[in-house]
Amino acid sequence: MSEKIRTFETGSIRDDDSGKIDYTETIPWRAIRRYWAYMTEKKAKYGGWNFKKGIPIESYEQSMLRHVQEYMENKYEWGNFELDQDKLCAIMFNIFWIMFEEGRPENQTTVEEYIEEQKAKRKS
Repeated sequence: MSEKIRTFETGSIRDDDSGKIDYTETIPWRAIRRYWAYMTEKKAKYGGWNFKKGIPIESYEQSMLRHVQEYMENKYEWGNFELDQDKLCAIMFNIFWIMFEEGRPENQTTVEEYIEEQKAKRKS
């Protein structure tokens, strides 16, 4: 075992954080809170987990680029595109779900299939 062990003042021990993801200093929590609020609003419109059912990456890409264009035009050229919509959150949404779809196993098309696979594994 080559893991480093750290000892706390209480005498308790635990492996160190070397090589582990640092969630406290790598996430902009204010931005995430803004994104959560955006997603909560969209959930009322589209329903919960709608996007996990599977949307083609190309659809996310088209939407992302449209939101980037609208954000940039609104910001730098006095655009008037959906000023009531948070364009940066819309861009984040598309980026996150492109990443999600890229990580989806090839033989799995929906979240429902994944859930059923997991249930079957637990039973066996």
